[in-house]
Amino acid sequence: MVMLVKEEIIEKMYSLVNIFNAEIKQSRDYGTGHLLYHSEVHLIVAMFNHKNANASELAHALGVTNGAVTQVANKLVKKGLIERYKVKDNKKDTYFRLTKQGEEVYHGHENHHKVMHAEALEYMDSLDDDKIEAIITLFDKLTAKMPHS
Repeated sequence: MVMLVKEEIIEKMYSLVNIFNAEIKQSRDYGTGHLLYHSEVHLIVAMFNHKNANASELAHALGVTNGAVTQVANKLVKKGLIERYKVKDNKKDTYFRLTKQGEEVYHGHENHHKVMHAEALEYMDSLDDDKIEAIITLFDKLTAKMPHS
């Protein structure tokens, strides 16, 4: 019986991963009328968290290439969610900042996560520390076995 429950837990985790994978492929409107993909909204989040950063700094923060940042940034500039600028003493680097609509996307995204996670966070609040630690350990062990690119 215990083995079946353990297998069910693993299957539920794989199911959750599949749901997450499908979720990040969907575009979503975060309150500005623009449909944004995962890479676009996460660049906006990185820009909110790293004010006045250049492409290299944003690429490092996101774990992607400068080219990937530039590609996504070009789309966001066209949508009016971010803008490029240069600083007086550095004509080489291009910097980025959010527009007012870009900030609206950031806050809409944060609210989306609050709503999505509220029930799970409430449940975790009811658990004692040992159960929380067991869940963390399980995820750590599963993550350690996954191939990393």
